[in-house]
Amino acid sequence: MNDAIRISSPADILGFIPHTLGFVPRESFVFLTMRGNALGATLRVDAPLFADPAGFARSMVDYLAVDTQATSVLLAVYTDTPAGDAPRPFHKYVEAVIQEFEAAHTPIKDAWLVTSEHWRNLLCNSEAGCCLPEPLESITDGQLNAELVFRGSSYQKAPGTTYPPYTGPADTADRIRRAVYGVFAGGLHTGRELWADALTRDGWTDPETAVELVACFQRPDLRDVLFCNVIDPELPDAEDSGDLLIGQGITPDWERVDRAQQLARDLMETTPEHYRAPLLTLIGWLSYLKGQSSVAAEHFNLAIEVSPGYRLAGLMEQLVSRGTIAPVAQDPDTAYQRHR
Repeated sequence: MNDAIRISSPADILGFIPHTLGFVPRESFVFLTMRGNALGATLRVDAPLFADPAGFARSMVDYLAVDTQATSVLLAVYTDTPAGDAPRPFHKYVEAVIQEFEAAHTPIKDAWLVTSEHWRNLLCNSEAGCCLPEPLESITDGQLNAELVFRGSSYQKAPGTTYPPYTGPADTADRIRRAVYGVFAGGLHTGRELWADALTRDGWTDPETAVELVACFQRPDLRDVLFCNVIDPELPDAEDSGDLLIGQGITPDWERVDRAQQLARDLMETTPEHYRAPLLTLIGWLSYLKGQSSVAAEHFNLAIEVSPGYRLAGLMEQLVSRGTIAPVAQDPDTAYQRHR
């Protein structure tokens, strides 16, 4: 089966961006590399406010240099910032980006401005009448967006990660706490078997299993191997798994990764806030492996918010805040490709 999706217009590209990021950007520069006629890596950064334009542009070139197969770059600027007297919003930054990528032999092939009301081409002269604003509905109602939704893809309407507060049975926290005692008293294999079975189920909703799984994630050494087992189901423990955790030298089963993320989200609905940190960290870590650093960072920060000092989330947040891109996401042969 060929999972390739045909992108034939600017509206298609703009429809693809929120699916690959997991949310609709705001006040952002989004870069997409092109490998000939195929899309490559995606990078989202906050729209620059006070940075030196040339320095900002050089940083973007350096970030995207990880895609060694890139032949050109696309740019989408998401903003409601007025242009003022300039030809376009962030004019000096856009000009610097154009110059730096041209010098790096990966020229800006096309660029668009996306506001909360419309989108248009960012490179042509609007006074010439060749780049009139287009309605946002041409993006959301497009064939590509419809096909991605049909394939099961979805995204948040705005950046920022939020989960509803827990509203389940009042005794759930006590049940999880009691289950944690049993988890710490047992071996790793019991939790691994429970997790492996849950990842094979379709529409899993068993509340007793939910309590047991949440309890398993509260034990650090078991938590770590459950993370690793998403990528390597046969790994008996997390010893010497540093390369795996940073995404080095792995070839994930991305369908299994998607199932694990969805299962963690399902568990969130049945879990009181105090026990959510490992689930949030799992969702963030898998997003990091997919190259979705913005989504990853939001989950790590939320994990720290619900459990201050949560060490694994703190370490992963430091990793992504330095601009680190998972090695698995840098290699086109191993990168997340489900919706491309």
